[in-house]
Amino acid sequence: MKTLTVRIPQSLDDALQRASVQRHMSKSAMVREALEKTLASELDQGGPAAAWVKQWRGALAAVDTAPPGDARVAHILAKHLR
Repeated sequence: MKTLTVRIPQSLDDALQRASVQRHMSKSAMVREALEKTLASELDQGGPAAAWVKQWRGALAAVDTAPPGDARVAHILAKHLR
């Protein structure tokens, strides 16, 4: 397993310590769990651009009226919706 050093404010360390005692987990395990949850939700959403498109899909008239073969739309879709 890799080691990562992170600098956090004292208040965050205090909260992490309290939570780790309550859950009977090490602080490292708590941080790993939080990172896994955060990264999993980001990957599920496909990133910020995909989340934005999902929110507005069907509501943007410009996308529906874009000329066929519009390279800009094709670029945006290819880049952000994979």
